[in-house]
Amino acid sequence: MTQATSVLAWRSEVKPTLGTRQQSVLDALRGDMTNSEIALKLGVPINTITPRIFELREKGLVVEFTKRKCRVTGRTAISWKHNNGSLF
Repeated sequence: MTQATSVLAWRSEVKPTLGTRQQSVLDALRGDMTNSEIALKLGVPINTITPRIFELREKGLVVEFTKRKCRVTGRTAISWKHNNGSLF
């Protein structure tokens, strides 16, 4: 269970620092997903997703999960997931 202080810190310190597109990508990420899968889910080009994933990785909110066959492209790609240390 998440501590109330952790939720408060997330709402007051981390969430306000996220841009609209970063928040959109973070909200779309369920389980593990590749950039192409996220792009398809959001209905946007992949070149809008890739930089947001990079930014979210730098903030420690998203981590590499595995390399697997992408459900969209059929090619091997990195799948991302929420960082276990975050509140997701």
